[in-house]
Amino acid sequence: MITYNWIISSMDSKIHEEGLDDVVVTVHWRRSAQTDDYNPETETGYYADVYGALSVGPVDPATFIPYNDLTKENVEAWLNEMTDPTPAEMDEQLAANIELQKNPIEETLPLPWVS
Repeated sequence: MITYNWIISSMDSKIHEEGLDDVVVTVHWRRSAQTDDYNPETETGYYADVYGALSVGPVDPATFIPYNDLTKENVEAWLNEMTDPTPAEMDEQLAANIELQKNPIEETLPLPWVS
C-alpha cells in the first residue's frame, strides 16, 4: 500500500494587502508517496515525491484567515483545490515512480573501458 502526504515547506506572504496583514501569496509544497515498509534509516521500502509552488490569491476579505490562525488542514485544502496537476494525477505519477523503483526498465552501467 502507498501513503500520500502533503509537505508544506514554506509560505510567502505580503505584509499588507487589501487592508489585511500577512496575506499568504505562495505555498511551497511537496507531495510524497511511500510504501508501508518505507524506512529511510534502513533503506527499505520505496519513496517518491514531487514539489512545486502554488500562487494563492487574490485575497477575499470575507474568507480571509489570519496567518497565525492558519492550520495545516487549511493550507492542504488550498492545495487539494488549486494545484495543477490535481493531487489524484500527482498520486498516479508517484505510484508509477514507485513501480519503476520496484521494477526498473533502465539502468546506468559502468563504462566498459573503465576498470
